[in-house]
Amino acid sequence: MLGAFEVSGGAGPVVVAGGSQRIVLALLALHAGRPVGVPALVDALWPEGAPASARNSLQSHVARVRAALGMPGLIAHGPAGYCLAADRADVDVLRFEDLLREDALVEALNLWRGPPLPEFGGEPFRGIAERLTGLHREALARQVAELSNEREPSTKIGIGTGAGIETGVGAEAEPGTRARAGTRAGTGAGTAAGAGTAAGAGTGAGTAAGAGTRVGSETASAPPAPPPIVGAAPTAADLERAVDRLQEAAADDPCWERGATVLATALSRTGRRGEGLEALRRHADAVVDRLGIDPSESVRLLQVSILRGELDPGHRAKGAHRPQPPAQPAREIANNREPVRKRSVPLRFSSFLGREGEQRRLAELLAEPGLVTVAGPGGVGKTRLVAETVRAGARVAWVDAADVSAEDFFAAVATGVGARMGPLDEPLEVIGQRAKDFTVVVLDNCEHVVGSAAAVVEAMRDVRVVVTSQERLRVDGERVVDLGPLDPEAAARLFLERAGIERAGVEPAGIERTGIEPAGIELDDNVDEIVRRLDRMPLAIELAATQASALGVGELRERLDDRLDLLVRGRRTGSARHRTLRAVVEWSFGLLDPAGRTVLVRLSAFAGGFTIAQAEAVVADDVVPRREVAAVLASLVDRSLVVRHGPGRFRLLETIRAYAASLLDDEREELFRRHADVMLDAARRLDREMRGPEQAAAVREFDALLPDLRLAAVRGSPDDLAAAMYRYGYRCQQYEVLAWGLSGTKPDALAAAATHAWGRGDLTAARALASAARTPSDSVHEVLGDVALVSCDPDEALAHYRAMGSEPVHRVSGLVGEALVLAWSGRVPEAVTAASSAVELAAVTGNPSARAEALYGLGEALGDSDPGRALDLLGEAAELAASVDDRLFLGASETAAVAIRSRHGDPFTALREFREVLAMWQRVGNDTLQTAALRNLVVLLVRVGADETAVLVDAALPPADVYPAEQARLDRARAAAAERLGVARVGILKKRGAVLTPALVHDEASRAIDAVLSRMAG
Repeated sequence: MLGAFEVSGGAGPVVVAGGSQRIVLALLALHAGRPVGVPALVDALWPEGAPASARNSLQSHVARVRAALGMPGLIAHGPAGYCLAADRADVDVLRFEDLLREDALVEALNLWRGPPLPEFGGEPFRGIAERLTGLHREALARQVAELSNEREPSTKIGIGTGAGIETGVGAEAEPGTRARAGTRAGTGAGTAAGAGTAAGAGTGAGTAAGAGTRVGSETASAPPAPPPIVGAAPTAADLERAVDRLQEAAADDPCWERGATVLATALSRTGRRGEGLEALRRHADAVVDRLGIDPSESVRLLQVSILRGELDPGHRAKGAHRPQPPAQPAREIANNREPVRKRSVPLRFSSFLGREGEQRRLAELLAEPGLVTVAGPGGVGKTRLVAETVRAGARVAWVDAADVSAEDFFAAVATGVGARMGPLDEPLEVIGQRAKDFTVVVLDNCEHVVGSAAAVVEAMRDVRVVVTSQERLRVDGERVVDLGPLDPEAAARLFLERAGIERAGVEPAGIERTGIEPAGIELDDNVDEIVRRLDRMPLAIELAATQASALGVGELRERLDDRLDLLVRGRRTGSARHRTLRAVVEWSFGLLDPAGRTVLVRLSAFAGGFTIAQAEAVVADDVVPRREVAAVLASLVDRSLVVRHGPGRFRLLETIRAYAASLLDDEREELFRRHADVMLDAARRLDREMRGPEQAAAVREFDALLPDLRLAAVRGSPDDLAAAMYRYGYRCQQYEVLAWGLSGTKPDALAAAATHAWGRGDLTAARALASAARTPSDSVHEVLGDVALVSCDPDEALAHYRAMGSEPVHRVSGLVGEALVLAWSGRVPEAVTAASSAVELAAVTGNPSARAEALYGLGEALGDSDPGRALDLLGEAAELAASVDDRLFLGASETAAVAIRSRHGDPFTALREFREVLAMWQRVGNDTLQTAALRNLVVLLVRVGADETAVLVDAALPPADVYPAEQARLDRARAAAAERLGVARVGILKKRGAVLTPALVHDEASRAIDAVLSRMAG
């Protein structure tokens, strides 16, 4: 994989066709001998989002890779995932890293055939390729340094750039050490990765015992390997060849300081002083142009040495002096000023993750003088971002204002920039003049002195100034980098690294120390939940990771409700307000005025997003009038205590909300009552919109309000909410919402509870709940009609469906129910008439869900008489239903289409679609319709010869009455399977099927579908 992807076996090259199969094999090879979790493989195959059938498709890809390799046992599957039984020496990238750790630079560099992993552009391959490229580049620099008689200590290779990246290599380490490829700082090559993503491999003939396959090694069809970088006895030609390759690497990244300095030194030592100076000039220009900072002091000193001829051949006499920094300029002495020097930029040795985009943005803004404010909530990593970005600058003034009062701020800045005040001097003028001697001036932690900071910044007009604060300074020309939470992947990586845990069963050094055993998918789920509930904020994640090493990940997740008292073990050397989560939040609260604190505490009544109008309705009273709420809310947004949550919506970060809720006092009950009333009003409004053309927007708002609607169901009347949300719960298959009606008495609430029971397959309970309504509504008639429909009671079903009609969308549902009863009873012409009427009426309403329902009804009615048109109608219905997240009729339409294809079309297509239908019903939890789909699958499985699974599934399904046409199809399928299997075998299978749980039935059916599809695909 160090070059084009190739696989060789004992008999020569092995062809692995298909991009997906090559991705699977490449990722398994990068973890040779170690398991790779299913989630990691799925993410690599579908980086933009996995389909519902991802796991089944992955099984198919693995099967094809096994077939291509010719050794089925080479890829094993266990609880931790899939594992390629190969040695590290069988994979060239793993061998490459192993050789680097062993200081075998010559052999390692000779493995390099070109850019690594060139055909794999997605993650995690992109990050691995960047890291390998950095290792190769650094190895070249080290090789040149050694050959030019400037040998360095034989430690692990580090990758450094002028922007401050330092990366170490280590997939495996000696006992007691932690192996990691970690990244610290700004821009350039290198990606943080755990040992589990180490890469490397070997070349040479033969195959590893027990593996038989080598990935990335040279084959007969591969291009010839490049000549060795150096031979056993280095010569001048070896150095010249190594210098040429280092020049190519330095040209690819001119900001790479180490490459430039090693190259310039080697060129000068070989008598090419001019070329050495030119290499330094290119580096200096690139650093200034691209990063907006001056070259480092070491680059300048090297340039002086070269100009003095101190590196020329023959000049290296014993005791030759090293260049010293120049003396203090005379003009500074005359002006009685301190010499310009680099101030102390905060230093952290841990890796810096997930801020590549923000770091590039900050570096771009610093290319020009002016103010850049890095704004964000406490603990989001503002200080770390700035430190990692400006660290490489030679002249940086850093002022930490965290413990500085507004009265002392000017004096602190003056000290930071080295300005000395005379008794008659104007402080801001002197500070502004002195600041010009620095490349960058950083004013850190200024949220409590924003007024003073704004005045200082105004005085530094021609200076690059970076301010970190929870709110903007709001001065002319201010450019802002808003720093928000980490993305989910970076947040999870940060937690795992700080806790000393590896994913998917990999056991790095550190597992013994922490006592935490990796647990594959369960670990991933726990970590994802932890970082989500911590708002993906870096400081909170680091505090949680510290506790995870003591408590365990699962225990930590269970106790996050007490996060403010749990996360109390920050860095001993960190500031006091960063050692506990409570201290971070209290610092932010302490900066608010009384109105801000009151509004923020009351906003904790919301669990999720809210609008300004909703905030006003809940928060406002005599203490904070309604007219003032919007302005206070805006100030809280500016201070990063409230964040935007979509157009026109806001929310509190979870940690802020937890702290604010802890401050609620006697007003709690009244506040919760107002919140419940606001949510009920919103639900009733959205219910009306659910029945019109704007249904899609109503569904999205319902989804967004679900966290608050849950709280309202607890705090207020679940009966009223269930009634208002019946249509949303039924059409979107939200069984949690429907269950809120179980204790209700209102007709629509009882209808919601009955629909919940119907979806769970309890038709008796569904009929009893709906029948308890004193005044049957259209919703009550609908659910009673549905119960009668699946119970094969056509007369009762027709009576209820024909009673529906208080408004057009309800009448559409009644007509569609009537059409289904007639169609399944064999009265097809009458069914087509009813369904056609439903289509016409639904078009008038403009409601997408009503139109989808009507088209589905007509498709069902025409299923056997005109299957081609029926499939077109059902496809259109599914598309309409999907547009408004109507899972009921999306699933019903797809189920009907699959059933028609299984009877009249290509069984291969029908099987492929059946897998998706079953997964969808299992996902939403509708046992009634999943059972109906499985009955159709029984017929299809017999048709394609999967008789044993068909008998198993048939025996596992609960007894149910079915309509005559369906009963005839089932009887024919059962007879065919019995004839082919024999009575004895059928009896055994029925006994096994009778004890299968619904989950096992689904798994058996899915496996049978996959097996048949694989067989039919050849």
